Amino acid sequence: MKIAQILALRFAMVLAFGLPLTDALSQQTQSIAGTYAIVSVQPFGTNPTGQMILGTDGRYSLLLARNTLPKIAAGVRDKGTPEENQAIVAGSIAHFGTYTVDVDKQNITFNIEASTFPNWNGVSFKRALKVSGDQLTYINSAPSNGGQPNEVVWKRLK
Repeated sequence: MKIAQILALRFAMVLAFGLPLTDALSQQTQSIAGTYAIVSVQPFGTNPTGQMILGTDGRYSLLLARNTLPKIAAGVRDKGTPEENQAIVAGSIAHFGTYTVDVDKQNITFNIEASTFPNWNGVSFKRALKVSGDQLTYINSAPSNGGQPNEVVWKRLK
């Protein structure tokens, strides 16, 4: 009987000390959760198109593309010419997974489960984060095109 009481007490302590931390992390995630449209990102030219969804559950999905991607003349996705395929690969990126936010350190971490750039599958990226009203900005320090670090600006959709 005494062992059962000790185990119950330990369990209660874990709950008492664990829940506030979980709630705090959940609040940080919820503070930026929403659907965002891309405003600007250098490698994707002027007027890029894209959407990022940051769920309250800590899951995300992101798609970015140049607005000048070519249509595939054959009309079938896997029948593109080498030139069409190259332009599409160079002009788009998508990935999804989980994310965490550290408000104190002002960063967001993307834990990528899968990406259209397979080298990123299973990789985590921490980005400097700034939130101002409906605008969310982070610095992409390791772009998939191998270019220079760039600022990615999103606007929350209402």
